[in-house]
Amino acid sequence: MSDNSSKLLKQRLQRVHVAVGISASLFMYIAVFFGIFAILLPYIQTWEKPSRHFEFANIKNIDYSSMIDPIISNEDFPKNNINITLPGYHNDPALIISHEFVEPIVFNPNTKKIIENEEHISELAWFLNSMHYGRPLKTFGYVLFGFVAVAVMFLIIGGLIQVTLIKYKDKGKNQQSKFSFWHRKIFTWLFAPFIIVTLTGALMNIGYFGSAPMAYISSKGETANIGVLLRPVLNPEAKQIHRKNDNIKMLPINELIKKAQQINPNINFQKILLINWKDSSAQVELSGYNPKMPFLNGVFNKPKVVLSGVDGSLIQNVKVLDKHWSVIFVDIMYFLHLLFGVDIFTRVLIALLMLICAVAIGFGVMLWLEKKAKKFEGTIIFYHWMGKLSLAVMIGVIPATGFIFLLQWLLPFDLENRLLIQKGLFFTFWLATLTWSFYRVSSYKVAKEFFALGGIFFILTPIFHGIFSGFMPIQLYKQNMHIILNVDIGLFLFGLVLLLLSYKLPKDRIEAKKFFKAKI
Repeated sequence: MSDNSSKLLKQRLQRVHVAVGISASLFMYIAVFFGIFAILLPYIQTWEKPSRHFEFANIKNIDYSSMIDPIISNEDFPKNNINITLPGYHNDPALIISHEFVEPIVFNPNTKKIIENEEHISELAWFLNSMHYGRPLKTFGYVLFGFVAVAVMFLIIGGLIQVTLIKYKDKGKNQQSKFSFWHRKIFTWLFAPFIIVTLTGALMNIGYFGSAPMAYISSKGETANIGVLLRPVLNPEAKQIHRKNDNIKMLPINELIKKAQQINPNINFQKILLINWKDSSAQVELSGYNPKMPFLNGVFNKPKVVLSGVDGSLIQNVKVLDKHWSVIFVDIMYFLHLLFGVDIFTRVLIALLMLICAVAIGFGVMLWLEKKAKKFEGTIIFYHWMGKLSLAVMIGVIPATGFIFLLQWLLPFDLENRLLIQKGLFFTFWLATLTWSFYRVSSYKVAKEFFALGGIFFILTPIFHGIFSGFMPIQLYKQNMHIILNVDIGLFLFGLVLLLLSYKLPKDRIEAKKFFKAKI
């Protein structure tokens, strides 16, 4: 390849990278930013519910029968396909008895008393998770964020090719050089976990909702819904067990759990399905997660032990590798994105890596804006409103998110339309940051104000949580509510970091030049 051809190739690579990057950057940032909270979802959804403020009971010492047996023995309660969610599932300390046709009954396993179920009045964690993949925009949001994930993979691969072909200078002292350096270096170091997350995200979003043509062709025109075709493979319908219509005494749930643990001690049992309860044909299906074989189970592939409800004899022992390879493959894809079953340290580590990637996206946008600012300095053109929009989306979202966390404990839980009000105030506040970004002349000052306001909101959240829940940090520690305490500590520390950023960041363009020349 001649020098001119090589130079032309490099220029085209850079231009395409810039065009795709700036087009997808804001959506990419939103997906990563809210994805950080999605990673910590199991802990936030326990923290946000007052009814879950009690100590995690030792699963082996819980008297399940005293809570479950009276409910399922009630003549008015359905006797078939009764679902029991054991304490610890998704870090929920409660025990839940549910059925398709009745409201779930929730227990505190420590006191064995029925507690309030706040699923319909508190869903902060799920809302933040839904923002991660565009759920508020319905199907359009799923497809949009799916294409953004595809664009990210294109950018990562293209960026690696550029870093290989182009000899970038890393010794520049101006802002543009520093933005370029950190944008390149961060994604060079972290491209592996980032591309895995985006690849699996693309499969989950656009792969599922964009599969209608293939579903239609493979089903010979019978259906365009991929779920109809996948369901028999991923979650096959169990063979119906006919009732014998007699009334037989069942073994206590505690005894059945102990028998299942003896049969397969590798499973952390999470759910119990009672089939034809109180009938001589009764079966008990105990399913869960095998932590010794991560990646391969936990989502669709759930190892289980099926026992007779009458005498506890073994009917079926389904292990992780007993499922079809396609089910195991799907679980691998979902595991890599959802991090199902991993511990808190792994989740925090991945969350920190994604936070660094979000900063790298910000550096990329600032690099583009800095180039435009130099080219058209002193004029009011496209780069100006793009800069203000980026400021509101990428930094304005921080105080808006801190505000919705604060509202979790400021708004009364018995307030009518509480969820609608909470989400509405979040979007209103976020939109207000856009208005403020355009109103203020200096973007540097706006950024400092947004960081400071976000820091105040995140610091106030654990304080108001302690006041309104009645559980201050010392009480949480003494009563072994470590998950809730850790969320409070995390929010408080995040708030302090934001305040520090607000204090350290430059207040104008002149100070920014000195800052990036001296500090970075």
